[in-house]
Amino acid sequence: MAKRKARNTLGFGFDPEQSPHHFAVIVERGEHDITIEERFIWDEVSDDQAATPEASAKAVLDAYRWARVAPMVAETFNARLRAAGLPTATWTAESLLAPHLGKELTLLCWAVEDADPTLLPAMLANWVGLAPEERWWLYTTINATSGHPEHGRDRGWRKAIKIAFAENPIASAAPSALLADAAMPFHRRPARRRGKPLLPEVETDQLTLF
Repeated sequence: MAKRKARNTLGFGFDPEQSPHHFAVIVERGEHDITIEERFIWDEVSDDQAATPEASAKAVLDAYRWARVAPMVAETFNARLRAAGLPTATWTAESLLAPHLGKELTLLCWAVEDADPTLLPAMLANWVGLAPEERWWLYTTINATSGHPEHGRDRGWRKAIKIAFAENPIASAAPSALLADAAMPFHRRPARRRGKPLLPEVETDQLTLF
């Protein structure tokens, strides 16, 4: 049996030979925020840089929140790339992503963009706990009405996903294990539903986020 030719992908699974459609995570020099763009054009020029005159900004995330979620996102995406026999990647000043991964990342950024930092563990855990197909559906639903960095961020499905992701995690791993290291105390009061606690009763000085 002939050996299948390895696909030449860029960044997190982006294959220009299949389609020019891709997403990009951009860290601007001198800026503290990161921007996620959706691009429909891919042109390679002589210096191997991408010329993308047509791009649509989808989400903006501050450096703190990005630093908290980016390692787990990369780990999640790389596990799937390895399973598919594709090269893995790391975050750079401009990271390219296959469309399906870009949609999943944008969904997470929409959820955590203005979240209380103490809620980040639960929100990331809920994102990890979703199947890729569920993330795609949620992205498509939100993008249809409020797929802009600022417009519509506090209404409809985009507001709903913030609330849903802040609920008790559906993932099996402890939420604090999903975030990068940092020293920040955890002071969230246990939530209750139908008279039963969603989180265990603990002393705030005995539990930390990370």
